[in-house]
Amino acid sequence: MRYTVAVTLTLALFLCLSTGAAYAQADEPGPLRVGIATVDVTPDSPALMRGFGGRNRPSEGVAKNILAQAVVFDNGQTRVALVAVDHCWIEYRQALDLRTAAEAAGIPQQHLMINFSHNHYGPFFTACVDRSPGFNLEYDVLFKQRTDPLLAAAVEDLKPALLDYTVGSSTMAINRRQLDDENKWVGMRPEPRKQIDPDVPVLRVLTPEGEVRAVIFGYACHPTTISGQMQYLIGTDFPGHARDWIAAAYPDAEAVFLQGFAGDIKPRAIRPRPGLTPSRFGGVLVDELQTKQAVGWELGRAVLAAVSVPPPPVPADRPKDLEQALATPVTLGGVLELVDLPTSPTDPAKMTPVPFHMGALRIGDVYMFCGQGEILSSMALRIKRNMPDMRVWTNAYCHTIGGSYIGDAESWDEGGYEAGRYAPQAEDVLVSHAMQFIRGLQYQPIHTDPIPRTHPTYCP
Repeated sequence: MRYTVAVTLTLALFLCLSTGAAYAQADEPGPLRVGIATVDVTPDSPALMRGFGGRNRPSEGVAKNILAQAVVFDNGQTRVALVAVDHCWIEYRQALDLRTAAEAAGIPQQHLMINFSHNHYGPFFTACVDRSPGFNLEYDVLFKQRTDPLLAAAVEDLKPALLDYTVGSSTMAINRRQLDDENKWVGMRPEPRKQIDPDVPVLRVLTPEGEVRAVIFGYACHPTTISGQMQYLIGTDFPGHARDWIAAAYPDAEAVFLQGFAGDIKPRAIRPRPGLTPSRFGGVLVDELQTKQAVGWELGRAVLAAVSVPPPPVPADRPKDLEQALATPVTLGGVLELVDLPTSPTDPAKMTPVPFHMGALRIGDVYMFCGQGEILSSMALRIKRNMPDMRVWTNAYCHTIGGSYIGDAESWDEGGYEAGRYAPQAEDVLVSHAMQFIRGLQYQPIHTDPIPRTHPTYCP
């Protein structure tokens, strides 16, 4: 269901509150229902853009409209929700607004995952103190007006559903932490000797008749497909073009992109330079728009290839009989906490911890970890490698403002742009908490203990 906001803010909030008040929980999980909603959050006027420091003026047009999308899962006992936005990141007050709207729609805030694609072609949000007079204030209002009713609209769209899940593969990306012969960082350049996370997880929402209503897919790669003539155009970069490719195959379905652990990963859209000068990102062999489309379509093709054979059901032991499958209970749950990560001083006694939002969702037997910040790809590989018996989907760029890079222990010794902001021990803290959250959701899926309503690092 593509939901276009055409109501006043007052009516939107009334609908949210009414939906939440009407929701009654059952004692045990029951059959699954899923609701989907999408709103256009493209600015109506020129807006300052986030993502590249060299920009010095507002946007000058729109290459592709940006979206906010919500998917709500309901089993009669509880609800969990995904919200995906085409932004570099959102500020803490936008996260609080979405949590408030989620709670009004009967979704515990611990059961809400907000993921931003880290798109470098979207607008800024203002922080709690305006950076300059009139700094995108109109856009803040527009975003709130259009997203406040989003989760309530998804709840209104709840229908009986079946799920299936698979993991495809793509090498569309490349590591960007180039090293010299001594394994030291030399620049943000292609480094094919270092890892990427090739996984393309795909969760499909199906009608009882087997029609595809939504395709939720993920990948780990910065949406920074060069910046030339489109530097000042609002757009989605490759995730929007990947959605277009999927929509061509499933025209009645909503395609939803979730960003993975992409802190050190960029698109493999490069060209070599002559002589001994190392290649840098940004050079391409075709027009910039064609490049963005080609990169997105490559990811879209990976999604469709993954589902070319019918994926296994969710949960994996779901009965084959359709009537029994629709009646099968689907467990839902989530957890969200503030976790302290140690900072960079070499003296452990002086490592001032910085709190980061981390959590996980359970949808049947699929477990989504969601962490704040720009997390390096090796940690996603480590989490999944340590949990081979489970369906684990790793997402970064979640919940609120990016919060800086979280490097792995190896990058500490290498140095460079993404390294050194947190102590080497931060990797173990993050990985251990991800595993703890996921394993915990196996046994206690529903968490309703309040999380802090203010963040020590950001003001609302």
